[in-house]
Amino acid sequence: MLDKREQRVVDDIARCGWHLMGVLAGEEDPPFTYSIGMMVTLKHPEIVSFGLDHKLTASIINGMGHEIRNGRSFQEAGLYEGLIRGFACKIRPVSKASHAKYLGFAMWHRRHIGKINTLEAVQLLWPDKAGFFPDEPGCHPGAGERQPLL
Repeated sequence: MLDKREQRVVDDIARCGWHLMGVLAGEEDPPFTYSIGMMVTLKHPEIVSFGLDHKLTASIINGMGHEIRNGRSFQEAGLYEGLIRGFACKIRPVSKASHAKYLGFAMWHRRHIGKINTLEAVQLLWPDKAGFFPDEPGCHPGAGERQPLL
């Protein structure tokens, strides 16, 4: 039997194609949001992004989901235009070592559907005001600190 939160995840995936999990900032980590269910409904890795307001991040990830549904893919590492107005964003693969710490409910969902140890995810990085990303020299420390590299 599923608890209330688990049932909501399952219901959202059935109704919308994915569920978004928002995680509040902790002592060591900034807030972040990630998708659950895109692997099932869209055959696409889950998406996670850090450091922005949950409402904004949810809007970006939802937009990406709709674009994936229409044929666009964000599976490959690289720069992608059109996700945040006026800025290119970067996509990077998420290492399996980061899954347990940051993507717990996505891991739960994969187990729930009988697909243990099959989670795949990509991280959406946004640039600082000068256009540098956290994995690049010259990135403003504020932007870098709010986006741990997974």
